[in-house]
Amino acid sequence: MRVIRRLSIRARITIGSLIVATLFFAAAAMVMRDQVASILDRATVTLLKDDAAPAIAALENPTMDAIEVPGHGQLVAVVRPDGAIRQSTLPRPLRSELYHLVDDALSPKAVTAGGEDWLVLSQPVTTADGTWHVVTARNEESSALVLQSLTNGLMIAALVLVGGFGIASWLLATAALRPVNRMRRTAATIAAGPSRELLPVGPAHDELSALATTLNTMLTEQRAAADRERQLVSDASHELRTPVAVLQGQLELAHLSTGDADALLGEIESAQLTVRRLALLAGNLLELSRIESGGLGGSSDWAGLSAELAEAVDRARVTAASDATIDFDYGGPLDTGDWVPIDAHDFGRIADNLLSNAVTAVGDVGVVCARLDASAQAITLSVFDDGPGMPEEFMPIAFDRFSRPSQTAGHGGAGLGLSIVAALVHSAGGTVRLENRPEGGLVAEVILPFTATPRRDDPSRRCRTACPSD
Repeated sequence: MRVIRRLSIRARITIGSLIVATLFFAAAAMVMRDQVASILDRATVTLLKDDAAPAIAALENPTMDAIEVPGHGQLVAVVRPDGAIRQSTLPRPLRSELYHLVDDALSPKAVTAGGEDWLVLSQPVTTADGTWHVVTARNEESSALVLQSLTNGLMIAALVLVGGFGIASWLLATAALRPVNRMRRTAATIAAGPSRELLPVGPAHDELSALATTLNTMLTEQRAAADRERQLVSDASHELRTPVAVLQGQLELAHLSTGDADALLGEIESAQLTVRRLALLAGNLLELSRIESGGLGGSSDWAGLSAELAEAVDRARVTAASDATIDFDYGGPLDTGDWVPIDAHDFGRIADNLLSNAVTAVGDVGVVCARLDASAQAITLSVFDDGPGMPEEFMPIAFDRFSRPSQTAGHGGAGLGLSIVAALVHSAGGTVRLENRPEGGLVAEVILPFTATPRRDDPSRRCRTACPSD
């Protein structure tokens, strides 16, 4: 068994086909030989009856004076009721056994006499004088020769057929595995160096075509992941270059200001701000990597998400300008039977980023409102602001890494907030969109589906003045 496992697929298919073909042709040859043997036996019995027919007719017809003499090659013996032989053309070895051959069973007997095989049939004939017996015999040598010749022919034919079947199996396996060899050569080329080539997909809709399609999908996804990783490294290197250069300059200035305590303190404080920006950027990059690697887990119910939104609003109020108004409301079920496939902490990250962008957009005086709704299929988080909105040309790339609209470029953000929001929402199977409001400002809408029995919407609670109406 271990030796077979080490063979190639083509060799194993050929060996298996040869075994099946050998068993099939051997069984077919045995059945055919048995059928021919049965036919020969029936033909011999028929000849034995034909040989005995004239003698039986003479015995059954009392008007006939004598029994006809058997023809050439006919071996017939007529035995009287008292056991005496009336007439016989049987050879001497059979004639000496004639007493044992007389039988009323009407079934042929295989007898070996004088070194030869015979088939003997004894037929009783009842007359006025008693029961006569007509015994006929046929030599089995001719039948044996026919069977032997047939057996040899069948063996030769079976060997030829098995050999041809093996060659055909080898050729068919080679043809069937040819697409696999092409796939292997292409895979070796892809593994040898950078290549955008895909595995060849044959025109047939078979298992190999399905395998090639699946592998091509995997290759495409892996290449896309590698491209995203390279782009992330490139973007991160570009974004880190500036703060690192600024930090280096600040440290050099601090070194030059060692004799001036006030100047040295100012340079240290500036360096601390730069370090915070670097730490924030590194943390956001790690967060994106965690999300895209599928490291998220957990789920939350309605109560957990509404409580997390309230905490996010409180955090936004702490960081917002003193004259900015930040409000929130919710409408949905009051029980906690449904759940959403996102952790409450990750939902808080979504709310934090959207509220932070909205607070930045409204500036010192403005209104921001967050609303959490629930329908039968999903929950919806909407964050509204009455700021200047977002440039239409920036909308298609708003969720790309390190993308920032021109009006917020000076606020110190790295442009990763919306990327994190999109990654978190998509990992939970939801959608996110941005849209400028007709009355001014921007709305960010996040839809997260339920993954349990849906609950009916509870529209009894509505947003206050700062939120748009349904």
